[in-house]
Amino acid sequence: MANMFDLMLETNPNLNPTIASTWQTLRPTFDADPTPEKQADLERRADQHGSDFFDDINLNV
Repeated sequence: MANMFDLMLETNPNLNPTIASTWQTLRPTFDADPTPEKQADLERRADQHGSDFFDDINLNV
Protein backbone atom coordinates (compact mmCIF):
# COMPACT_ATOMS: atom_id res chain seq x y z
CA MET A 1 0.00 0.00 0.00
CA ALA A 2 2.80 2.39 0.86
CA ASN A 3 4.39 1.85 -2.53
CA MET A 4 1.10 2.72 -4.20
CA PHE A 5 1.04 6.10 -2.46
CA ASP A 6 4.70 6.66 -3.33
CA LEU A 7 3.89 6.01 -6.99
CA MET A 8 0.90 8.38 -6.89
CA LEU A 9 3.12 11.16 -5.55
CA GLU A 10 5.77 10.54 -8.18
CA THR A 11 3.42 10.37 -11.15
CA ASN A 12 0.66 12.85 -10.35
CA PRO A 13 1.80 16.49 -10.60
CA ASN A 14 -1.72 17.74 -9.78
CA LEU A 15 -1.97 15.96 -6.43
CA ASN A 16 -3.22 18.12 -3.59
CA PRO A 17 -0.11 19.46 -1.79
CA THR A 18 -1.69 18.81 1.61
CA ILE A 19 -2.12 15.13 0.79
CA ALA A 20 1.44 14.92 -0.49
CA SER A 21 2.79 16.61 2.63
CA THR A 22 0.77 14.39 4.94
CA TRP A 23 1.97 11.26 3.18
CA GLN A 24 5.61 12.39 3.33
CA THR A 25 5.17 12.89 7.07
CA LEU A 26 3.56 9.49 7.61
CA ARG A 27 5.70 7.46 5.20
CA PRO A 28 8.61 6.82 7.61
CA THR A 29 6.22 5.21 10.10
CA PHE A 30 5.32 2.35 7.73
CA ASP A 31 7.16 -0.92 8.31
CA ALA A 32 7.30 -2.84 5.02
CA ASP A 33 8.56 -6.07 6.60
CA PRO A 34 7.19 -6.38 10.13
CA THR A 35 8.36 -9.24 12.28
CA PRO A 36 5.77 -11.98 12.89
CA GLU A 37 5.29 -10.60 16.41
CA LYS A 38 4.67 -7.07 15.13
CA GLN A 39 2.28 -8.39 12.48
CA ALA A 40 0.34 -10.40 15.07
CA ASP A 41 0.13 -7.35 17.33
CA LEU A 42 -1.04 -5.17 14.44
CA GLU A 43 -3.75 -7.68 13.53
CA ARG A 44 -4.85 -7.97 17.17
CA ARG A 45 -5.10 -4.19 17.50
CA ALA A 46 -6.99 -3.93 14.19
CA ASP A 47 -9.48 -6.57 15.35
CA GLN A 48 -9.96 -4.74 18.64
CA HIS A 49 -10.35 -1.38 16.92
CA GLY A 50 -12.95 -2.86 14.55
CA SER A 51 -14.83 -4.42 17.45
CA ASP A 52 -14.77 -1.13 19.38
CA PHE A 53 -15.99 0.71 16.30
CA PHE A 54 -18.91 -1.67 15.83
CA ASP A 55 -19.73 -1.38 19.54
CA ASP A 56 -19.78 2.39 19.18
CA ILE A 57 -22.27 2.27 16.35
CA ASN A 58 -24.23 -0.57 17.98
CA LEU A 59 -23.64 -3.21 15.31
CA ASN A 60 -22.08 -5.81 17.61
CA VAL A 61 -24.92 -7.69 19.16
